[in-house]
Amino acid sequence: MLAGALALPATALSQKAWSQTSTIWPSALLMATGRPGGAYDVYGPAWGRLAEQFLAISIAYRASGGAASDILLIEQGAVQLGMTTVTVADQARTGTGLWTAGVKFENFRALFPMFPSILQIVSPQKTHIAALRDLAGRTIGIGPDGGSGATDIQQIFASVGVIPTRFVTGDFSSQVRDMQAGILDACAFISAPPTPAIAQAAQKANFNLIGFTPDEILQVMRAAPGMTPMPLPPGTFPGQLVAIASIGTPNFAIGAKSLPAPVVTALTLAAMRNRASLAALIPAAATSPAPLLATPGHLTFHPAAALALRTLGLTVPQTLVES
Repeated sequence: MLAGALALPATALSQKAWSQTSTIWPSALLMATGRPGGAYDVYGPAWGRLAEQFLAISIAYRASGGAASDILLIEQGAVQLGMTTVTVADQARTGTGLWTAGVKFENFRALFPMFPSILQIVSPQKTHIAALRDLAGRTIGIGPDGGSGATDIQQIFASVGVIPTRFVTGDFSSQVRDMQAGILDACAFISAPPTPAIAQAAQKANFNLIGFTPDEILQVMRAAPGMTPMPLPPGTFPGQLVAIASIGTPNFAIGAKSLPAPVVTALTLAAMRNRASLAALIPAAATSPAPLLATPGHLTFHPAAALALRTLGLTVPQTLVES
């Protein structure tokens, strides 16, 4: 079904057609996919399997921390594909995130929009944590090292004057288990909602879902470029009856700037023409991208990705395209 849904001529992507250029056609690609219990770990392999249908290239997968780790791995040449958020990509291109150590990363390019990541803060009802201010002096799990949570959440909490006792990094699934065991007071994950690890646990346990006030959202937006208001609609998690105000950032698939144009075209169209199939796995992937792909910050597109997106009716300003 998935192969039939991707109407992309395989002949246009043949290795022979590319052999006349100076670019080396890769024999295989490696994709960084995030950690178990997160959206990247599900979305990445599903996207890769779609792309393999029309590429004479196999795609393998490597677990990573997430948004920041994927950029680092592409920069080092350890992988060719990954996923990141607009906020983390901006930090990478400008060298402003603490994790960058002042280094500006230039070897990755955006391929296509995937889904929004929203900050989801949950705590067992027994902790009586019901608002952001209640997280002061608590121990909070923020997801894997190298993920959006590890790079952004400390700044987000500081911007609203909430200072926990400790932030702890780790796999999504293991941190949710630690929260249920009382080792962590809460989990705060920046991921496609619902984060699989939270959603699975919420089927059997009662959690408080913690939101933001309008003033808190404005404070975060001033402190964290690329963060925008993104509510969690009713029904995002089992038993959630009302919308929860939160903040979030768009996710983009990324690739090495050296990838051959036909490969990038196939990778981009494989996902964009099969969004319904991907949304069956990650519901947030059903979100329609804005007609104008004007990414905040300094995230730029691979030229072949920009061309592919334009064939689908999306507008990619030439100022955001970089070879």
